[in-house]
Amino acid sequence: MKFLDLCGRIMDRIVNFLIVIFFAMLILSCVLQVFTRYVMNSALTWTEELARFTFIWANLLGAVFCTKKGSHATVTALSDFFPPGAKRIVQILIQALILAIAVVMIRYGIKVTYLTRNQTSAAMKISMALVNASVPFCGVMIFVHALIRMLQLLFATKAAKGGDA
Repeated sequence: MKFLDLCGRIMDRIVNFLIVIFFAMLILSCVLQVFTRYVMNSALTWTEELARFTFIWANLLGAVFCTKKGSHATVTALSDFFPPGAKRIVQILIQALILAIAVVMIRYGIKVTYLTRNQTSAAMKISMALVNASVPFCGVMIFVHALIRMLQLLFATKAAKGGDA
């Protein structure tokens, strides 16, 4: 468990750094696009593409951040009425679902990334694999964070049961 916690902390630093970089690139490319279009009367073609690609990365990295913090949007209308033990079971099932989604992201993200390795973007002429790699990359991080959370919930359940006996 300590190893997973260490991995989680290292991934947090990487994710936080990348989020800052991608959002900065997104803002700068949008500002540059507006400036060149309306002030210079000649838009740069690559700024819109850069904004789109950095937006994709930033959103998926945001999903990693939300998975770590447990801050995804949730509807708790039913689970609010559950007793604490049932709430914990629901949370474990949610983490299992997140793990399954992460596995799909990893498996098919790798396939799509591989298939698009020779395809280049229209304006920037970069490999689309760089853009598509965001899915398996973030899928791995989501998987690790969901696994850590699930193990925490499972161990908390066992500790609570052991304390009652």
